[in-house]
Amino acid sequence: MNATSDTAAPARTYRGVPADERRRDRRERLVEAALEMIGEDGLTVLNAEGVCARAGLTKRYFYESFSDRDALAVHILESLLDEVQTAIAAGLAAAGPTPAERMAPTVEALVEVLLRDPRRARLYAEAAALDAVHARREAAIGEFTVLLLDVVLQVPRDDARSRVDAHIVVAGTTDVVSRWVRGEIDISRDDLVDEIARLGKAIVAPTP
Repeated sequence: MNATSDTAAPARTYRGVPADERRRDRRERLVEAALEMIGEDGLTVLNAEGVCARAGLTKRYFYESFSDRDALAVHILESLLDEVQTAIAAGLAAAGPTPAERMAPTVEALVEVLLRDPRRARLYAEAAALDAVHARREAAIGEFTVLLLDVVLQVPRDDARSRVDAHIVVAGTTDVVSRWVRGEIDISRDDLVDEIARLGKAIVAPTP
């Protein structure tokens, strides 16, 4: 029996840096390079060659982390969505129990996370430019629709009318916030949050 078959070989180090840490560093450099490209010229210009050139890495290291440019873009969107979910959870933890008290912190969380990094906000806004990114954002709309029904507004998920209304609110919010990020809607951040929250409560919240 091969002696190495039962025991994994230890990760090799280079100049005292373990292999796993070097891979993480390369991955982060690729992500940062991709964000720079998106921030400057939009999602459509993203490609492996350009990312590698900016990151100072060969394509071998690109494919070590990502199968293609779509996978890289989806990875960035996933990290953004994870932050949104975390921010929503934190906002709801401090909010009151009624739908009216829970709607505004939910919208605020989305806007706040998008404003942290305009480059990621541009990816979010231009998701339709890449099929894989667009598909992931569409899937996220479904996930946030369920969250809106179950956690924010506490409306029965199996009620068809409520589910349609919730989907309209979430999909509409995604479109409006994307347009706002692109500068197509002239409204203050606070007014944007207030208006979306108002519509969410009016359309989805159960009648007292």
